[in-house]
Amino acid sequence: MNELQQLLEKYKLGQISHEELLRLHSLIESDDYAPEVKADILNTLYQPPPVESKWKEEYGEAILEEVFNSSRRKVFPFKVWQMAAAMVAGIAIIGGALLLRKSPSQPARQVAVNIQPGSDKAMLVLADGRKIPLDSSVQGSLAQQGSTSIVNTQEGLSYQSNGQDNQVVYNTVVTPRGGQYQLTLADGTKVWLNAASSIRFPTSFDKGERSVELTGEGYFQVAANASQPFKVKVKGNSDMSVDVLGTSFNIMAYPDEQGVVTTLESGAVQLVHGNTKSLLAPGYGGTLLQGSDNFNIQKADLEQALAWKDGKFRFRNTNIYTIMRQISRWYNIDVAYEGDLSDKRFTGLISRRENASSLLQILSATKLIDIEFNGNKILVRPHVPAGH
Repeated sequence: MNELQQLLEKYKLGQISHEELLRLHSLIESDDYAPEVKADILNTLYQPPPVESKWKEEYGEAILEEVFNSSRRKVFPFKVWQMAAAMVAGIAIIGGALLLRKSPSQPARQVAVNIQPGSDKAMLVLADGRKIPLDSSVQGSLAQQGSTSIVNTQEGLSYQSNGQDNQVVYNTVVTPRGGQYQLTLADGTKVWLNAASSIRFPTSFDKGERSVELTGEGYFQVAANASQPFKVKVKGNSDMSVDVLGTSFNIMAYPDEQGVVTTLESGAVQLVHGNTKSLLAPGYGGTLLQGSDNFNIQKADLEQALAWKDGKFRFRNTNIYTIMRQISRWYNIDVAYEGDLSDKRFTGLISRRENASSLLQILSATKLIDIEFNGNKILVRPHVPAGH
C-alpha cells in the first residue's frame, strides 16, 4: 500500500518516471489493490472538487457507475483508475455497497461535521492520588515514586528504576475517549494504551511476578525475564488473566464489547480463566465471551486487531455496531441507532488521523446507512432512498 500510494502521488503531481509508471500499471492491473483503488475513487467523488478542477458532474457519475459495475469483474479497469488518479489519492475504505453489485440511483447524503480525531493524551494518577495530565507538550521529569523516576518524552511515559523499593506503590495511566498513550514500565515492557482505557501497574518490579491490571484495550511488548513471569489481569473479571514471559500481544477488554479478546503477535501466552487454561500460538486469538467459562481459540486477523496501534481503522466484513463503538471511543462522540442494522457490514481501511467527516461520509456513500448529526451525537439508521 505504501508503494501504491507513493506512485499514485507521483502520478498526480506529474513526477512519475517511465519505469515507475510501468510498475504502477502492473499493480493496478492485478486484483491485489482493486478494493483500495475503487475506494479512493469513491471517496474522491464525494469530496468537494478543487477550485481549479474542470471535471464535470457527468464525469463523476460515469466513473461511479463504472466503479460499481466493475465489482462484477475480477480486474479493475485501468482506464477508470487513470481518470480518477488525476484527482486526489486519499482514504482507502470500501463499504458493503461495493459488494452489492449495483450502482446508486441518487447522490449520497453528505455528513457535515468537523470533529477532529483523537490524540496522544492521558492522565497519570500517582500513588498518593495526585493527577498529572499527559500530552506531547508535557516533557521532562514529572515525579519520583520511591526509587523510580517518571519521565515524559515524545515517545511517551517512561519509568526508570534506580534501586529496590521497600514498599511497592502503584500508578495508573488513564486515557479518555479521544485519547491514546504509550508508556514504558520499569522492567522495559512497552505498552500502547488505546482510547477509553487504563492500566494500573507497580512503579518497580523487584521480585516475584510482574502484574498489571488493564481495562479497555492495550498492546504489550513484554520484556523477557524467565524468572519473573508477566501477568495482565482484566479489570472487572477477577478470574481472567494473561500470563506471559516475553512476547507481543493485544488485549481488548472494553466493557461494552461482547467479550475479552487476546491476540498474540509473537511469543506465547497462556490465557487463564478460573481453572481453565489455554495456550495461544502466534497469529491466533482467544475470546472469552461474557458468561462463558471457556476460550474460543481461532486464527486471528492480526492486521485488523493491531490496526489501532498503527494509526488505522481496519474493517473486514465488520458490523456497523462494532465500527461505531470504535468511532465513538476515538472521536469522543455518542452514537444512537434507529431501525434494524444487524445486516450492515463493511470492509475497508482508513487513517485514524482523519477528521470524523471523512469516515462518516464514506460510510454514508455506501447507501447502506444514513447518518444524522446533532451536536456531539450521531444517529445511525438504515438507508432510505430519496423520495421514500
